[in-house]
Amino acid sequence: MTVEPIADLRAALQTAVAELSFEAGRQAATDPERAERLMAATSAMEETVRRTAAARP
Repeated sequence: MTVEPIADLRAALQTAVAELSFEAGRQAATDPERAERLMAATSAMEETVRRTAAARP
């Protein structure tokens, strides 16, 4: 963990986005509704990462 909590949170979100996107791809054929929910969650996380990047000095 770094001394900059926002950087830690951004890194965790980026990791979660990658994992959720991968799982959404796996779920797409058998459970497209779940895959869609997973991708919606990743979109929200990606937006948070973008907003916090703009706030960095």
